Order: sequence, then structure tokens, then C-alpha cells
Amino acid sequence: MNILETYQERLPWHGYATDNLKAGLRVYALADLVKKQFVQHNPKHSICWLCYDIDSETASADWIDQEAPIPNIIILNPGNGHAHIHYGLETPVHNYFKASDKAKRYMSAIDIALTYKLDADPGYSKLISKNPLNDRWQVVIPRNELYTLDTLAKGLDLTGLVDRRRKIEAFGLGRNETVFHAVRKWAYTERRKSQQYFNLEMFKEAVKWRALAVNAEFSAPLPHDEIRHITKSIASWTWKNLSPEGFKTWQKRKSEAGNRVKSEKSARLKAEIIKAIEQCPELSQKDIADMYGVTQKTVSVTLRQAKENYTFPISDRGAVNAV
Repeated sequence: MNILETYQERLPWHGYATDNLKAGLRVYALADLVKKQFVQHNPKHSICWLCYDIDSETASADWIDQEAPIPNIIILNPGNGHAHIHYGLETPVHNYFKASDKAKRYMSAIDIALTYKLDADPGYSKLISKNPLNDRWQVVIPRNELYTLDTLAKGLDLTGLVDRRRKIEAFGLGRNETVFHAVRKWAYTERRKSQQYFNLEMFKEAVKWRALAVNAEFSAPLPHDEIRHITKSIASWTWKNLSPEGFKTWQKRKSEAGNRVKSEKSARLKAEIIKAIEQCPELSQKDIADMYGVTQKTVSVTLRQAKENYTFPISDRGAVNAV
């Protein structure tokens, strides 16, 4: 399958499109969507394409001089040379509420780094782009093979961008991350502590206004439809799961999950300690403690608990005899 076939296959069943940007956007079914000059290139809850707006007369070749990754699709305006550049992801990244935060953060970091690398417009909303299936545009296909995030990240400077403890820059896909995390944290607290919301619709309205306030701080705000999707996801999940009763249940599940992780980690450590003694009976408890980065007391307790039902090699100076 060539890249344009992949592009058409990945278009949303219903998406925004237009033949005239000044006339605004409308939602079209796929059969009509593919004919439009400007289309929504990603489905509602997935990022299949990372897209960049290059306002340069030499946009088709600038990526070479900037030593950027090879684009999959370059869609040129023959009148001025400006282009939209697409990088296709082998595995789309889901961006709905319960999707992996780690994957979304990694993708956003790559998106920001590519924006810098390509000297692309940081205010581009990424909702719609030139349609490579429309004859109005000149289309160049430098690469047919799709990218993994790791492959795309090679050669990009992601310093500080993938650290989840740091606030990601608020442009490109980073705006989605900024709005999402700022609003969800507010919504969690508001749902637990406030008694003024009688139903989900009231709460959803409050979350919407919070999201609009955060979005208004950007020099290039996200489209209203994007804010609506973020609001709906956050409000619905928070209303259901973080009521006073739901919050207690959530805390209990989180605590149980944490205890399971600790128990499994402890079991693996004990197994490793026992294996080390079995293979090297001359090791002292201090040697084993240093090997695994634990205290000598931890090693001693582990051996004492295991000694009743495990036969160890005997050593004159080893860890077992020191129990």
C-alpha cells in the first residue's frame, strides 16, 4: 500500500473540511471529505499524522537543509510554495482521556522538537491541512514507510521535553497536554470538595469554562471543538469516579495496586537473594546487601524467612551461616 492509500484509509469517517477557509468548516462524511481541499487529517481520538505548516517559498526542500527526518507527504501550494508536511505514525497514538499519558507526552515532545527543527509555524492548530488527494495541490512523496515514535525521535533534541515533572511548551500538541493536565487537576479537586453541582451537565459547564480560560492564555488557542472534546472527557470521567464515594473507591484500588506492586517487587528481590546464595555460597550478607542496594538487615530477614523451607549450601563464612 502506498502512502496516499494509507492516508485515505486513515481519514475519519466524519470530519471537518472546506474548499474555502474564509467560509469556515463543516462536518462531512468520508465520501465527501476526500474531495475537499482542506480536511481533518486525524480521527477524533487518534494521532496518525504529525503535520507542520511551513510558510516558505522553498518549503519542499527546507527540511533537507535543516537535517530533519524525511517527510512522508509534502503538500505544496503551487502558487507560493508554502506546504503542509506530514509524518505518518506506524502505530497511532490515542489521545482520549484514558490513553497512556507517557505516550502522549512522548508524542508531544517529538511534535515540539520537529516544529523547531522544521522552523514550522508554532501557532498552527493541526486540526485541518491541505488534502493530498485533491488536484489543487502539488504532492511530493519522499518516504513511503511509516515511522515509529522512536525512529522519528532520532536526531531530535528532546532535552527537557520528555521529563513528565516539567511543564511542556504550550504550542502544537503541547497545548493539548497543557490544557488537559491543568483542567483535570482542577476538576478532580472541584468534584471532591464542591457541593454546588447537582448533575453532570452543571459540572461539565464549569469544566468547559475552566478549559476556555486556560486555552485563552495561548497566543494561538486550540480550536473550540478540541476544547469541547477535552472538556467532555475530563468532566464525564471525573463526575463518575471522583464523587466522595467514588474517590474512596479509587483510593482503595490505588492502594491495593500499590501493595501488589510492592509485594511482587519484594518477592522478586527475595528470589534473587536466594539465587545469589545458591550460586555463590561464599558471599557474606554485606556482599549481598551491596549487590542489591538494600540493607544487611533486609538480607538477614529474607534468609531467616526462607531458611525453614529452603536448603542452602553450607559455608564456613557465608551469608546463610550468618543468619
